This record gives sequence, structure tokens and C-alpha cells, in this order.
Amino acid sequence: MTRSGRLALRLVGSAVVLAALFQFVSWRTVGEALQRVPLATFSLVVAGFLASHVVGTIKWRLVIGVAGARLRFAEAIECYAAGIFSNIFLPSIVGGDVLRAVLSGRKSGRMEAAVLGGAADRLLDVAALGALALGGGMLVGFRAPGALHTLVALGVALAVVVAIALVALSIPMPLKRWPPRIRRRVALALIALRRQRRRPGVLLVALLAACAIQAALTLLNVPIGRALGIEAPLSAWFFAWSLSKVASLLPVSFNGIGVRDAAFTALFVPLMSDGGITDEARRGMAVASSLAWQATLLVSSLLAGAAWGWLKRARPAVQHG
Repeated sequence: MTRSGRLALRLVGSAVVLAALFQFVSWRTVGEALQRVPLATFSLVVAGFLASHVVGTIKWRLVIGVAGARLRFAEAIECYAAGIFSNIFLPSIVGGDVLRAVLSGRKSGRMEAAVLGGAADRLLDVAALGALALGGGMLVGFRAPGALHTLVALGVALAVVVAIALVALSIPMPLKRWPPRIRRRVALALIALRRQRRRPGVLLVALLAACAIQAALTLLNVPIGRALGIEAPLSAWFFAWSLSKVASLLPVSFNGIGVRDAAFTALFVPLMSDGGITDEARRGMAVASSLAWQATLLVSSLLAGAAWGWLKRARPAVQHG
């Protein structure tokens, strides 16, 4: 299938999921809920989002540096901002990872290391989300319908991915068996993997940083939820938000739109406090919370794009100054 065909399918996927979601909640209910979010609260959430990604830049730079792609901090900020900005236009959340890897590979001269390091960084983020979802699920007692089955499926999927990766890394395959055209790239990739295996402590620090960043991003949703009138324990936010973000990585929608909102609503509504409001009102608040986060991503991406453009213009001036 062509790239445009895949893009069209993902757009259709997002549209179908959103259409199905709004069969259970009215646009009017969601709109009225969104009007209750103060601009000051939204602005603080955007600022917190950007601050968390400054820490994310440090983590990503550390991980790709272990693989051999070393960047100055200003270069890392530029590449990372480009990745955040590109998420608006690319069909998947991991699309920004691709652009980030390409830019960092060109700047460092180690494309294979940048790609493998970026992949490792993304896997650490997914592992962190899985850990937060598991912790949140245990604290809420798996009260959400299907919560236990969802976490079991997530754990099995992660275990399969890890097992495949370990088997692939443990099977020796001499370079001479690879086609000559890609032999050099394979050799460079193996060198990058070897460097990562030699520094497990650094990867552990990066994993802990990933957990802290994802926890901070989860907590940024809470003030939006409170402005909407949502009452729910923190454990419910960690459970529902983390799993919905993992669901948004599935290649069935445009940038996770629709899938994340539907997953969050389905997981979060049963964990909300009753508060004497109707089920439709609670669904409306959950959808509004998810859409407000989508707006946060949009505004933050635009600001990251502005920062990327400024850094691109400023760098030549510095080099020639």
C-alpha cells in the first residue's frame, strides 16, 4: 500500500472511532464542559508539558549518546523540538521519532546509532507507561471493566517484544552472511547495540527518568479534569491515561486521535466519583478532558515548531559570528 493510502486509512480510522464515540455523548455536553477550563489553567498545562519535554530531551540525548550519536545540548533541543512539531503532520505519534532520528543522525554523523538510540528511548517510554498503568490499576483495584484483561494483554505483548528482541540479539550472524550492500550499516548498528549493552546503568537511569516524565504528564491532566468538574483518585488517572496513551501508538488512527479519546473515556468513566451526575455527563467530561489534552498537544507542537525555526536561524549566526 502506498504512503498516501496508509494515511487515508488512518484518517478514516480516527473519523470512525470519533463518530462511534460521539454516539454515546453529545457534542453539546462536551462543548459545555470545555468552556469551564480557564485559559490560565490551560496555559500552565502547556508550560508544564514543554518543561517536561526539556527533561525528555536530556533523557533522549543520553540514550542516543550511549549508542554513539553524540550531540551538543542546543542540537538536541533543536532535533527534539522538530520531532514534537512534526507530530502535528505525521500520521503516527512515533513519526516525530523518525524525524528526530534523521536530524540527529545527520548532525552526529552516526545515523544507525541515532535510529537505534531513538528506538530504545521510545521503548523506555512505553515501559514507563506500562509500569504506571500497572501501578494505577493495582491501586484502583481493577474496578474498570476489562481492566485486568487489558493489563494482562499489555504485559504479554511487552514480554513477547522483549523476548523477540533478546532472541534476535543473542543469535550470532557473521557480517559476511549479510548482503554486501547493507553490510556496513549492519556493522554500525551492531556497534551501537554493543555500546548500549555495555552501559545498562545509563539505560536504567533513563527508564527512571521516563517514569518521572510520564508521571508528570499524567499529573498535568488533573487540573484540567478538576476545572471540568471531574472527581477521581490519582490512581485512576495513572491507570486510564497511561493505557490510553499506549493504545494511541497503534497504527490505526491519525496521530492517535480518536483511539486515545475512546480508550481514555472507556477506562476512566467507571473510576470517576458519582457526584450525583448522569453517566452521559461523566462521559462528556472524560471526552472533554481528552480533547483538552489534544489541544495541549497542538499548541505545544506549534510552540516547539517556532522554537525549532528560531534555533535553525540562530545556529548559522552563531557559527559565523
